[in-house]
Amino acid sequence: MTLNPDKSNAILFATTQRTQSLPNQVSVNISGITIPLSSQVKILGVVLDPRITLSEHTKAVSKSSFYHIGALKHIRDSLESSMIRTIAAALVTSRLDYSNSVLYGIPSKYISRLQRIQNTLARVVGGSRTPNRTSNLATGTLSQLHWLPIHDRIKFKIATMTHKAIYTCNPPYLAAVVAVFSFFLLLHLV
Repeated sequence: MTLNPDKSNAILFATTQRTQSLPNQVSVNISGITIPLSSQVKILGVVLDPRITLSEHTKAVSKSSFYHIGALKHIRDSLESSMIRTIAAALVTSRLDYSNSVLYGIPSKYISRLQRIQNTLARVVGGSRTPNRTSNLATGTLSQLHWLPIHDRIKFKIATMTHKAIYTCNPPYLAAVVAVFSFFLLLHLV
């Protein structure tokens, strides 16, 4: 197998301190092919930067989500409420939920960026014509729509995946990791 340097990306993940101790590297050589280092890579739909802050990922999700929210806003008046919810879930909520388990523990400023998307979507789906940005209005609308806030959606997804791994042993690679982690956790508790 050979690499196509035009279609290949390489990135160096390191802390700020580690990066300063490394020589100024601009490319890597893999099997005789030189591939320049990128400032970000997209892996399975998640945009990763060298510090793994997920800042660029949340920006990309925000950009595409607000585009679809704007389009939904234009056609909202000609659709029934159930259809609006279905379209909102298909176009925007699915983007917020996709790979959101990797967002656990990121800084709150990135979570709040995603929460603004969900709040705006809730106002559009709920039919609110005022661009009121107060959290009380958004919280009430989210509650009426039975939508969890972003930080709770992330925790729910991790809890669901963990429960599935423990009780169904699927996927096997995750079940094995959870079993080993549980064993060591029990050793520390005893």
